[in-house]
Amino acid sequence: MTNSLHFWVAVGWLWLATSLASAQALKDPTLMVTQVVAGLNAPTAMAFIGPDDILILQKNDGQVRRVIAGVLQPTPVLDVAVNQLSERGLLGIALHPTFQSTAWVYLYYTESSTGDDTQGPSESLGNRLYRYRWDGNALVEPQLILDLPVTPGPNHDGGVLTFGPDGKLYAVIGDLNRRGQLQNVPAGPGPDDTSVIIRLNDDGTTPSDNPFFSFGGNWAKYYAYGIRNSFGLAFDPVTQKLWMTENGPDVYDEINIVNPGFNSGWVQIMGPDARSAQGSDSLFQLPGSHYVDPKFSWFDTVAPTALVFLNSTQLGAQYANDVFVGDVNAGTLYHFKPTPARDSFHFATAALADDLVADPGDDLQEVIFGTGFGGDFAGITDLKVGLDGRLYVLSIQGKIFAVSQKPATLRGMASDQTTGAVLEGVSVAAWHVDPAPVARVNTSTDAIGLYALSGLRPGRYWVFFAHSGYWRRVRILELPPGEVSPLDVQLAPR
Repeated sequence: MTNSLHFWVAVGWLWLATSLASAQALKDPTLMVTQVVAGLNAPTAMAFIGPDDILILQKNDGQVRRVIAGVLQPTPVLDVAVNQLSERGLLGIALHPTFQSTAWVYLYYTESSTGDDTQGPSESLGNRLYRYRWDGNALVEPQLILDLPVTPGPNHDGGVLTFGPDGKLYAVIGDLNRRGQLQNVPAGPGPDDTSVIIRLNDDGTTPSDNPFFSFGGNWAKYYAYGIRNSFGLAFDPVTQKLWMTENGPDVYDEINIVNPGFNSGWVQIMGPDARSAQGSDSLFQLPGSHYVDPKFSWFDTVAPTALVFLNSTQLGAQYANDVFVGDVNAGTLYHFKPTPARDSFHFATAALADDLVADPGDDLQEVIFGTGFGGDFAGITDLKVGLDGRLYVLSIQGKIFAVSQKPATLRGMASDQTTGAVLEGVSVAAWHVDPAPVARVNTSTDAIGLYALSGLRPGRYWVFFAHSGYWRRVRILELPPGEVSPLDVQLAPR
């Protein structure tokens, strides 16, 4: 049984019977984890439709739930009939790039053939991609834009959706346990919409600049092929390149860059070509296709799921635009630092830098960012950067967490510069000016001249001190996360 199938088979009872395996822990002492919400039922994916406003998909019951300001709303915004067997169910969501003006929401799910939620092997119409309109309260006006196969399966259904910077919709589907040309069996059946990343216009039509468009038929809509299964797609905000996680059978999970025409190598190659008995000569190479080794592989499978680029400085400038990956086996959160060219990863650990493979016995501490987001094949299913810049982690066990910097504290005393006497009632205004957004907090000194501002977002502040009969003073300083910064000030009488 593959690692991902272990996961989904286990979900049926694990999410009910277990709590998180351990408390969430981050290696960076300046960061913290907060729980946003609990009570979700086997959630697979999420999307932010506004500040503190999240849509979450529930795999097994076909419900799209809404969380507003950390509160799970009682009524689903949509309930579709799904087949939940193995990895089937409600699997992927993407918002239109201009969602605020074009309120389209795209959903990928295994549609039940009975009109009710089912779990039988033959009770599916297909893996289907629908477009809905968000009316402010519910998802309405479904339009089928892509009908994909579902058999034999029942695992390797893919389902991840994302829009690229080109405004096109990208959708991945796994091999469904088929063996044909798309799985690099040259003598096998022709293209059948499995093991591929599909690239579409927002209305479901096929872009004419797709890499295999000239071949017509099914080939026209493919962006990449040779993919065993994937739960993670994301575009680098700097290079605009597509990256993907891919799940191996019992060895070699991968992280790949996916350029147009990419052939990921399955079933002939998982992990580096140099370690494959078959090699790249065995691949089905359609003209215009190309094979490239993974940018990183785990020899012992961890079942990587979501991949996200942290296009934010809210965890600190040192993490801006870095890669974060979650796994479902252990609920581990990984962090990868791209090289300056952003076409590979930088590793300080020699064993990882040498062959880009985490072999048994290799030290993985360099890339482990956090732990405790689930376990026993019931860990992380999605990662997103919120509109507030924090990193949000979705666990199949029904919870959403947010990773952020620990708050800063500023405190001190105000006194008379001439006499040294403490000053009561001094107005203290702290303006957070970098990183954006600008924010202001206020307090005043007490009877013994003391003030304190806590729960501050780390960063650069301008702090203004004002009191009747005294010249105003301004101090500029950096407030580090998780620390108390002292700032005493003496005011000069007018």
